[in-house]
Amino acid sequence: MLEKSFGEQSRSVISADASFIVDRCIFADPVGTGEEDEVPSRERRGVVMGAVQSGKTASMLAVIAKSLDAGIDAVVVLGGTRTVLWLQTWERLLAQVDTHENRHLRRVMLPTASPTNIAEDGMRPGLYNLTSQQAKRAVANKRPIVVVAMKQVAHLERVAHTLREVVYPAVASADRPFRLLVIDDEADDSSIAENDLTTAASIQERQVPRRILDLWESRQRPGETAIKQLQATYLAYTATPQANFLQDQSNPLAPKDFVVCLRTPGASGNEERREPSYRVHEGVPGWYTGGDVYYKGPTGSIPLCMPTDTMPEAEQLQHAVRGYLVASALRLARAPGTPEPSWAAAQIFETSIDAKTAGGPVMSMLVHPSAAMNAHFETAEHLLEWSAGLGEGEGAALVASGQVALGVTGIVEDMDSQTHRWTQWLDNYNQSNEVVAALEGDAPTWPGLGWVDLRAKIVDEIVPVTTVAVINSDERSSDRPVFEPVQSDDGWRVAPNLSTIFVSGNVMSRGLTLEGLSTTLFTRTSDEPASDTQMQMQRWFGYRGRYIDVCRVLMPRLQIDLFRDYHETDVALRLQILDAMTDDEPAPPTVLQGRNYRATAKVRNVRGRALWPGATPFTTWLNPPDNDVDNQQAVADLFAEPSTVVDGRPTARGRLLDRSLTLLETADLLDVFTYPAVESGAVDPGAASRWKAVEQIAGIGTGDPHFPVFRMRLDTDPASWGAENPNNVAAYLRFWSLALERRVSAAFSTDEPPQRWSTIDLVARADEAPNFRVGLRFGPGDRVEKGPLAGIGFPVNGMERTVTESRLTSRWGARTRHADGTIWGDEFFDCYPTQLLPDLTPSRSRDRGTSGLLLIHVIQQENGVSLAPALSIPVGGPDQLHAIKENNGGG
Repeated sequence: MLEKSFGEQSRSVISADASFIVDRCIFADPVGTGEEDEVPSRERRGVVMGAVQSGKTASMLAVIAKSLDAGIDAVVVLGGTRTVLWLQTWERLLAQVDTHENRHLRRVMLPTASPTNIAEDGMRPGLYNLTSQQAKRAVANKRPIVVVAMKQVAHLERVAHTLREVVYPAVASADRPFRLLVIDDEADDSSIAENDLTTAASIQERQVPRRILDLWESRQRPGETAIKQLQATYLAYTATPQANFLQDQSNPLAPKDFVVCLRTPGASGNEERREPSYRVHEGVPGWYTGGDVYYKGPTGSIPLCMPTDTMPEAEQLQHAVRGYLVASALRLARAPGTPEPSWAAAQIFETSIDAKTAGGPVMSMLVHPSAAMNAHFETAEHLLEWSAGLGEGEGAALVASGQVALGVTGIVEDMDSQTHRWTQWLDNYNQSNEVVAALEGDAPTWPGLGWVDLRAKIVDEIVPVTTVAVINSDERSSDRPVFEPVQSDDGWRVAPNLSTIFVSGNVMSRGLTLEGLSTTLFTRTSDEPASDTQMQMQRWFGYRGRYIDVCRVLMPRLQIDLFRDYHETDVALRLQILDAMTDDEPAPPTVLQGRNYRATAKVRNVRGRALWPGATPFTTWLNPPDNDVDNQQAVADLFAEPSTVVDGRPTARGRLLDRSLTLLETADLLDVFTYPAVESGAVDPGAASRWKAVEQIAGIGTGDPHFPVFRMRLDTDPASWGAENPNNVAAYLRFWSLALERRVSAAFSTDEPPQRWSTIDLVARADEAPNFRVGLRFGPGDRVEKGPLAGIGFPVNGMERTVTESRLTSRWGARTRHADGTIWGDEFFDCYPTQLLPDLTPSRSRDRGTSGLLLIHVIQQENGVSLAPALSIPVGGPDQLHAIKENNGGG
């Protein structure tokens, strides 16, 4: 497979990543003899993050092969939750990892026989059986045991029984170290431990994590392997690990020991460094065509994602089929010497190679209407009616009778009456071909055929071999796709799915690959979209560089925007994992989500925590006056500069510094404030990690003037600040400043409504960046007679505010009605001299392009005064939502 699908450079990267996993994750700890004082932990668990349709199976097989070479004793591969995925994994492992004719002499392979005829709800007796003598010989001869099991309770139960009752006793008897590797393919599917057992279905599903753990643990001794000689590594493979990271980290399958991100070939990057992609020598034909291609757009003015909002639903289907048939005709025309598919489909060939050559390129289209299975059949019926020129309702009989060949009559009629709709596809593909031709590598050739010739090719060669297939779990649906030639009694025939329009839902959203997919119609919507679930639906991803100029995805504009956002959060997660791969004990990376979608629906009580501290963050925690001297000295030094009195009744409200501070100057001033003596509460555990994630995502490291973004002193012991923490606010302003200099992935603005940061004009936004006026707010309390503020050069009186346990019980005050009838208070302290408010948003935040305010409140306490900084921050800065799991509904 690697020889066929990947270039030499990509094979080298797959091998290097697999070696990293084997050396640093699986064989990281010495096996020893199993004594507790020799092996720190006999269990390791972690995540390997791939990309949708990127070749995770190739990585898995490489890891298995290298583990076997390194002396692994047993490998259990959990090959999906559906029979079709399980069989696919089993067949690939047999075909690609161990092709030796006498493999049974080298490995113990389970299942012991082909599982092809096994139904999803049952198993053949003895499928995973192993006798005691077989196990003893395998252990004695160091012959590894390799199991491919379906991730379903009954299957896992049988495998665990064989390991615990047969294999582990043999290991204990031999008293030698024994390494077990468990690879969980699609590990976010059914392997997340949650406690919601409210329905029968969820009870069955939620047993899976426990059954996986049974493979190496005894329930009587949780946290330990079943026998002391056993060391187990749980390797969770998935392209969407959001739920794996967000689940409670005490869950037994939660990643705690390692994280790995697989790399993909593309237009940029260096294979010698840990980056999400690496540049390949062959150019476009060797690219992984994922989010960078579909949403960032190397085809420039010819987007691969086309909005369908202006089309009626019925027209969307017809328009997409037109695009598919034109694309297929162009692809066929690029293969000179290929016989007509309609002729090849009727022939018998001597070899599979002959059949594959004669069949030409495999061509596929996907229609993803919804999760409802009835909608799939209705879509297929409408398609057959339109293509055959039948009346409404006649398609149901065709589907019921298995007559699912695409019709010709209706298509010819449509070509005659809607010619411009067909030729516009030809023009669109021609333009994108010209753009792709300007990129690196051998561009897809343009056959130079006009509409008349292509029309004939569609009608005579493509349509006759095109079928409609519904793929779902309904008993009426088709079998799994077959894209390779099949053998019959008298020879070989071309692939059954040589040209197919697939209609599917959730089944096609996990694990199955559609070869030759060029056109996708995605009309599915969700009231509460989750990025991990919808990321898996992107079956148009893959290695389609050789025909990327004719690939298109048709869907609503809102869905395009969502997929683009998902891609940015996906990149952000990858950057963090790549950075963490050098850590011995990496903390779970920060998972991002959006304002209109969740990171995952698989984990309960997940909410988004914004980086933006809000429009008016206020520090309510106070130092005792004697411990506030450093803060007061910093303010006294600043107000040694010229300032203006802000009048009030009967005394001055305070002073306003004559000059303004930039974003960075304001951040630096806030970082001077320290609160070493707060007695209650605990350090906000997420602040440092959230800002570390920002640094990783934005590529900020040692030597960067913005590093570190979050600068709280290590000896500071603040309470659970959240947005109140002045260091957190400072970090946000610093983040704002750096985001004006570079594109920050997965960020959006705080505008009302927000905008994606990647689409913002940074030059214009930098011109609008706020400067901050700095105010010092007095009150009617005692005049400050000691400390730095006593010698500031003007009288300072404290504010009389209620303080309970070192904390202000209220925030912004002095709200009064002004001459124009509006009511506003100290959050507009800088506006008192002019009595003019800045432009405000509908939520009454300061609008983009206005100035900000840092107001330092002088709070009267028993033995002096303490300072409480507060800010009024304009909108227009960057933001991210970091997904966090709340415990029992709390923060």
